[in-house]
Amino acid sequence: MKIKSDNRPLYQQAEAALMLLLRSYSPGDQLPPEPSLAQSLGISRATLREALRNLAEKQIIIRRQGLGTFYNGPQIVIDSGLETLVSIDTLALRQGLECSTTDLLITSQAAEDYATPLRLDPSAPVTVVARTKLAQGRPLAYMVDVLPQAIVTPEAIRQGFAGSVLDFLVARRDPAPTHAVANIVPLKADRELAQRLGVSRATVLLLLEETIYSREGVPIDFSRNYFVPQFFQFHLIRRIPL
Repeated sequence: MKIKSDNRPLYQQAEAALMLLLRSYSPGDQLPPEPSLAQSLGISRATLREALRNLAEKQIIIRRQGLGTFYNGPQIVIDSGLETLVSIDTLALRQGLECSTTDLLITSQAAEDYATPLRLDPSAPVTVVARTKLAQGRPLAYMVDVLPQAIVTPEAIRQGFAGSVLDFLVARRDPAPTHAVANIVPLKADRELAQRLGVSRATVLLLLEETIYSREGVPIDFSRNYFVPQFFQFHLIRRIPL
């Protein structure tokens, strides 16, 4: 299984060759030792380690100290157009993925840092919903939604929450969400985010900051969503104005 030379960096070629090799593996299968794997690919162990590190960051493989390297399963990619306002849960379901929620925390606090996007007095009470989203058991995103308590109380969320604040608002329809304004920026994971998402602190995440509005143009939810980028493919349809 020697690598065929092309214009890509050698570690990227090695990563592609490893992905071909892993097609014949089942989740939990152990990869060969690094020396024999590097020899079979015709590359140095340093190049192999770089390729394995990238696959580990994508959670395609798991490296266990003293035990070896194991196949974790196929790569998960959730594809979405940015012009459509839809939850991760719905997107995952459409692609046949099992989406779940962990580390759910629903709290009450003063608006303070969220007062501007929600057009609230800093002392106004808000409901904060924080959680980690998983697909096929893998952490994909850490999400924090902030809602005015005049719209949704913590008790109402606890009674009706099924994993998505957006889906909760759509089902509740009081007030009904109609559109959102969002910004996406790259952000390096800090210690807390790295731990929650199972990535290194050097990993660059995609931060989606979004304000959801009602039909009347009133902000009803402000969220900060931290996505592990290798699990998502966002696109946007652009048209020439007529």
